[in-house]
Amino acid sequence: MSSPERGDLPSHLVQFYEHEPFLYQRVSDFVEAGLDAAAAAVLIATRPHRDGIAAHLAQRGVDVTGLAASGRYHALDAEDTLSQLMVAGWPDPRRFSEVVGTVIRTARGPEERRVLAFGEMVALLCARGNREAAVRLEELWNELARTTSFSLFCAYPISTFDDAAHAKALAEISLAHGAVIPAESYARVKPDEQSRVVVALQQKAEALENEMRQRAALEAALRSTIEELAEMDRRKDEFLAMLGHELRNPLAPITTALQLMSVHSEEPNRVARSREIIERQISHMTRLIDDLLDVSRITRGKIELREQAVLLSALVERAVEIARPLIDERGHRLSLDLPEEPITFIADPARLEQVLANLLNNAAKYTDVGGRIWVTARRERAELVLSVRDDGPGLSRSQLEDVFDLFAQGPDARARARGGLGIGLTLARRLVQMHGGDVTARSDGEGTGAEFIVRMPIRAPRGAADGSGIGWESAATSGPRRRVLVVDDNVDAAEALAELMRDYGHDVSTAHDGRRAVEEARLHAPELVLLDISMPEMDGYDVAKRIREDVGLHDAILVALTGYGEDRHRRQAREAGFDHHVTKPVDASKLEQLLKLPL
Repeated sequence: MSSPERGDLPSHLVQFYEHEPFLYQRVSDFVEAGLDAAAAAVLIATRPHRDGIAAHLAQRGVDVTGLAASGRYHALDAEDTLSQLMVAGWPDPRRFSEVVGTVIRTARGPEERRVLAFGEMVALLCARGNREAAVRLEELWNELARTTSFSLFCAYPISTFDDAAHAKALAEISLAHGAVIPAESYARVKPDEQSRVVVALQQKAEALENEMRQRAALEAALRSTIEELAEMDRRKDEFLAMLGHELRNPLAPITTALQLMSVHSEEPNRVARSREIIERQISHMTRLIDDLLDVSRITRGKIELREQAVLLSALVERAVEIARPLIDERGHRLSLDLPEEPITFIADPARLEQVLANLLNNAAKYTDVGGRIWVTARRERAELVLSVRDDGPGLSRSQLEDVFDLFAQGPDARARARGGLGIGLTLARRLVQMHGGDVTARSDGEGTGAEFIVRMPIRAPRGAADGSGIGWESAATSGPRRRVLVVDDNVDAAEALAELMRDYGHDVSTAHDGRRAVEEARLHAPELVLLDISMPEMDGYDVAKRIREDVGLHDAILVALTGYGEDRHRRQAREAGFDHHVTKPVDASKLEQLLKLPL
């Protein structure tokens, strides 16, 4: 590409290049054209480039030394000059005028010579990643050109803009120049071939943009996967903690009841009451373990439905019977609305009873004491529709989206009366799906109750433990008589432990929620408080703080009885004011040690 004639020189042009020899040639063409016309040259370049350009000019017969002596050739170091202009990483206009403006005016001289300037300071800023400062420096060159006549030749290695993120800076730099000259691989193309090259470059740009879009999509998918894995890991940790809690909780009253049976083996009534406690808690634990195993079997495809003719009313009756203990314990009112005509269909009765019982237990757990639960069933064409609705706390929009996810819990499962493992709803949905149906959740928001709806096709039928004894030695203690407060929302656990305390000769009172616990502490001033952590409305941590601060029992011994046994739970108990942290079930020897603690 030939150099422009003197009269055609733009005031500010930019040359992109790939290799230094091409740069030396282009700058030499630019400078030589002006020097032949009695102009002056100013080079602000790195030392290697100053030397390379001077050597190139010398080969063409240009006397650089003589021109420098006559004031027509000025060579400055780009690094040194740039350092004089910059303030806090930004080009200062006043310094630019003093340093660069002075050099340009000196080169013009009294003869008012035309000045041809070559500058690399902007390229240095780009190479350092300070592209915004490079654009600003280009603007300062343009502002100087409005008061002092000169032509400026800038040069950038094209490799400086080798990332898609550099496109904005490249566009701004190009706009700051009156002429833009592409790098040599395009500049050497014959004019009649340039259109083909442009089309080829456009195709490459389009392919690159498409690749960038694909990469962005992959990155988004990867971020989503990472977030999902992190959420699964968090839920796994919560589940393991909850599993330990839920399995320890039934063990506490079982252990205490066994101790009572050992102490009162000759009293049939007390042995019978203890046996009832054990049976209820073992039944609860069995359901937890069965649900957990069922989820595992479904996940591995190991469950097979045992289908037979099922009468809807009988199925609902047996499911209610399963859930009735928890419903009665929580004081709920249950209403049934079933079709008058009998509905018989093909299904696995045990699994559908399990589905409905899980939905009922879920409603009972998360509905405040004394709430209402409605069970309705109806036929809609070829579908059976079962609904379990409650007037409990309801579900937020986000909870509606993930309530059926495995191990999903509410925002504060510990604040609920029964935390559960977060698998009941997952199991219910998967069992219904195995029957060709589905389960959905509905709620108008928090505080409005929730409804779980089962829909499944109606397929009409054709033609229409051995136990071993566990011995306990008496843990009766000869220690001092204590005033003891036992607090647990599990009534069986609290009453059985209190009865055992009384057998040891202590004065024992009980409470089954946080508020009542604070009242009992204020009335009886207990010396020892055995306090459960996971309770509704006011948990054990809050109760401990109230007993210490509001009631003023600073000398009482507070013992956290809980199914949570991780280090963070022990630390949280200490911070709340507990003296000891004991995981359920507490055995007789541990209980004896607690009773003998000095006050």
